[in-house]
Amino acid sequence: MATDNYLYDDAEEEAELEFLRESLEQMDNLADKTTQLLKVFDIRLKNLGRIIAPIYKSTQKLTRLYDNIEITMSSLDDTLLFFNVAKDEADTIRSGPDENELLPYLDSINRLKDASDALKQLDLDSASQSRQEIYELLRIGLGNLSQLFSQWLKQHSGGIDPAAYHSVADVPTFPTDTEKLLSMLATYLNLVNDEVSYDLKLTKTYAGIRTRYLQKSLAQFGDMSNGYIRTNSFDGPLPGQNRYSEAASRSNPSEVRFCTIRNEHWYEPGTSPFAQYTVNIVKLFQAERDLVRRIMPTVISQETFLPTADRPFETYIGTGEKMVSFFLSSPLYEVLQALDVYGYLLENDSVFDSLLSLRQRQHNGMAKLLSRLQLHLSKSFTALISLIRSPFKDDTMPKQTGGVHELVYNTLTFLAYVIVYKDLLTNLFLPLGDGHWNQGSLPDASNVSQYASDPSDGLSIFQHYLRDVVEALSHMIEQGGKQMKRPALQFVFLINNHSYLARALRDAMYAGDEYSQSLGLGDLVGRSALGRSELQIERSRKGYVATWKAVMSSFPAASLSPAEKLNMFNQGLDDMVRSQKTYEIFDSDVRAMLISDATDAVVPGYEAFLRQNNDRSPEFTRAMKYTPRDIQRKIGAMLDD
Repeated sequence: MATDNYLYDDAEEEAELEFLRESLEQMDNLADKTTQLLKVFDIRLKNLGRIIAPIYKSTQKLTRLYDNIEITMSSLDDTLLFFNVAKDEADTIRSGPDENELLPYLDSINRLKDASDALKQLDLDSASQSRQEIYELLRIGLGNLSQLFSQWLKQHSGGIDPAAYHSVADVPTFPTDTEKLLSMLATYLNLVNDEVSYDLKLTKTYAGIRTRYLQKSLAQFGDMSNGYIRTNSFDGPLPGQNRYSEAASRSNPSEVRFCTIRNEHWYEPGTSPFAQYTVNIVKLFQAERDLVRRIMPTVISQETFLPTADRPFETYIGTGEKMVSFFLSSPLYEVLQALDVYGYLLENDSVFDSLLSLRQRQHNGMAKLLSRLQLHLSKSFTALISLIRSPFKDDTMPKQTGGVHELVYNTLTFLAYVIVYKDLLTNLFLPLGDGHWNQGSLPDASNVSQYASDPSDGLSIFQHYLRDVVEALSHMIEQGGKQMKRPALQFVFLINNHSYLARALRDAMYAGDEYSQSLGLGDLVGRSALGRSELQIERSRKGYVATWKAVMSSFPAASLSPAEKLNMFNQGLDDMVRSQKTYEIFDSDVRAMLISDATDAVVPGYEAFLRQNNDRSPEFTRAMKYTPRDIQRKIGAMLDD
C-alpha cells in the first residue's frame, strides 16, 4: 500500500514538471515574438521621428513668430497711446501746478517727456506733429514751474538789514520747507531742461531775483558812503577866507583846513560807511553762496552765484572808487578813515577772491582800489611832515591869541589816533624805506632825527617818522612864536604849544609795557623828545618873565620922580593885563604857571620899590594906584576869561 502511494507521487511530479517545461517553452516563444514586435516598433518610431522633426522645427518658428506679433501689437498699442498724451495732459499742463501738491504736475511732465522720447524713434509725419504739440506743452509746463520757482524765491527776497546780524549764520534766508521745495524744483528743472534741450535759463532766473535782493540790502551802505562824501567834500576857499595870491597862500583847501580849523570829530575805527559796506557785503555774499549751494544743483551752483553777485560787487567797487577820490582831496585827518578802509580791504581781499573767483575785470577793480589807497596813504604821511615844516602862508598864519595852534592840535591828535594802525603802517612803510618822507626835500638838520635803529624793520622806520614829525612840530612852534606881534604873546604862544606837545608825549608814555602792543606816542618817539620840549618850555618861561619885568623898567630911571615912575608902571601894568585877557590858555596848569611867573616877576620888585620910596606927597599918593595885594589879584584874574 505504501509502495503504491510512492508511485502515485512520482507520476504527479513528472506531470507538473512537464507542464512547467511546456509553459516555459510557450513563454520563450512569446518573448521572442514580443522582441520581434518591439524591434518593428523601434524601426517604425525612428522612421516617424525622421518624418516629424521638420514639422517640429516649423512649429517653434511659428510659436516665436506668434509671440513677436503679440509683443509688436502691445508695443503698437503703447505707441498709439503716446499720440494721445498731448491731448490727455494739455489741461493739466496749461492750468499750472498746485503749490500744495506738486507731484501730479511733475508726473504729467514726465509722461510728456516719455512720449517725446518714444515718438522721436518714428519717422512719421504724424509723429513729428505730435512731438511738436508735446514740445509746446513741455515749454508751457517748464515755464510754469520756472514761474513757481521765481514766485517762491521772491517771497523771501525782499531785502534785509545785514548789519542787524552778527555772523553769516545769523543772516535769514528761507524757511526750511521752502528751501527744500526750491531745491527739489531746481534739481528737477535742471535735469528735465537738459533732457529736452529747452533753454530754461534757471541760473538767470535765480540771479535776477537774488541780485535785486542783494542790491536792496546793501543800498543803505552805498547811500551812507555817498552821503558822507557829499557832506564832507568842499571846494574853493573856506567860509570867511580871503582869496590870496597863489604865491602867498595855499592852493590846497584841505591843507588850509588842517592848519586853521581844529577838528573836533575824529574818526573812530570801524565807523567808516565804506568799512561797514565791506563787512556787510562779505557777510551777505557768504550767506548767499551757502544758500545757492543748498538750493541749486552742484553742477550749476557756482555758475549761479557768480552772476548773482556781479552787479552788487561792481556797485561796491564803484562806491569805493568815489570814496578813494574823496580821500585824495580831503584834509589830512581823513587819512585815518582811509587807513581803516585800506585795512578792511586788505583783510577781505582774499575772501572776495575765494567767493567770486575774481574775474580779471573785477580783480582789477579791487586791485586798483588797494593800489590807489596805498599810494594816497604814503603820500599823505609825506605831505603831513612837509606841511609842518613849512606851515605859514597868508591864509594859515597863527592867530594873535597865543593859543595852541590848530596845526599842533590836529597833528598830535592825528598821531594819537594813527598809532592804532601801527601794524598796518609798519607794513606800509617798510617797502618805502627809511626816511622816504624826506626824499625830494631838504629839511633843516634840526627837523630830522637819527635814522631808524633797524632800517629793515617796519616799526623802526615808523618810529623814525614819528620822531621827525615831533621834531618838525617843535620847530614849527618856534616859527609860530616869531609870528606873534607882542613879545609877551610870543612867549605865551611858545609855552602854550610846547606844553601841549609835552603833555601829549607825557600822557602817552609808558602806556604799554614790553609785552603789550598798546604803545603810546611817547613810547614810540622816546623820552628825549619830551626832554627837549620841557627845555623849550623853561626857556620860554624866562622870556615871559622878562616881559613882565619890563613893566618896571621905569623904576631905575634917575630922571623921573617916584610919582612919574608909578604912573608909567601903572600904565604898563594895565596894558599888559589888558592884552593878556585876550590870550587863549589851553590848560589850567599852564594858566596857573603863567600867573605865578607874572606875579613873581612883578610883585617882589613893586614891593621893593615901595620900600625904597617913602614919599608921601599928594602926587605920589595919587600915583599909587595899586597895592601889592591889588596887583596880585589883578594878575591872578587876567586869564579868567
